[in-house]
Amino acid sequence: MAQKRKYGTFFKSIEAFFFMFLGGLLMMALVVAFNKPIKKKEDKVKKEARYVKMEKKAVKKAAKPKPKPKPKPKKAPPKAPMPNLSASLSGIAMDIPEFATDSIGGDATDLLDEISEDTVMTGNTVDVKPKVLSRSQMEYPVAAMKKRIKGYVIVNVLIDKQGSVETAQVLEAFPAGVFDAVALNGVRSWRFAPAKYKGQAVKVWAKQKVRFDFN
Repeated sequence: MAQKRKYGTFFKSIEAFFFMFLGGLLMMALVVAFNKPIKKKEDKVKKEARYVKMEKKAVKKAAKPKPKPKPKPKKAPPKAPMPNLSASLSGIAMDIPEFATDSIGGDATDLLDEISEDTVMTGNTVDVKPKVLSRSQMEYPVAAMKKRIKGYVIVNVLIDKQGSVETAQVLEAFPAGVFDAVALNGVRSWRFAPAKYKGQAVKVWAKQKVRFDFN
């Protein structure tokens, strides 16, 4: 009888220990079950927050305006080159066959002592030849410049006692009709030191060659 009681107490102790162990496992399982979803939820929230942050950065970067390219400076059109004038400032060509000394009467040594207002002389009859003081710039004709045409114009000019050009006419031009108008208009505005005969200023015919090239 005593032995049966001993065995009954032993089994009850084992049964109590088993239920305690089982209860402990159940508690651990519940703790793990409650904590795991919270962690996953926190991880999910962190991932979503990170994704939103990255997306905002991407949008901000895409919205940045690109710098506009600087406009290239326009090249100025080439200026028309000035014609090369054959005469230097010290003097101009004077020998004009069409206006020889005998055309105004007598030899140069026997020329009239008194010079009238209308007397016109040539380079062969004056004591002092006219000299160029100033000459305006001449624009190279646009059509000739585009085609790279070169040439010259020989102009006969009548210089008055004040050194102004009274009249001008083309004697020779090459090529004909290309530079004539430019040469005439330019020469008409030139200023000269007047020619002199016996100390007096006189009118005189003179010849000027104007060259047009790209030098």
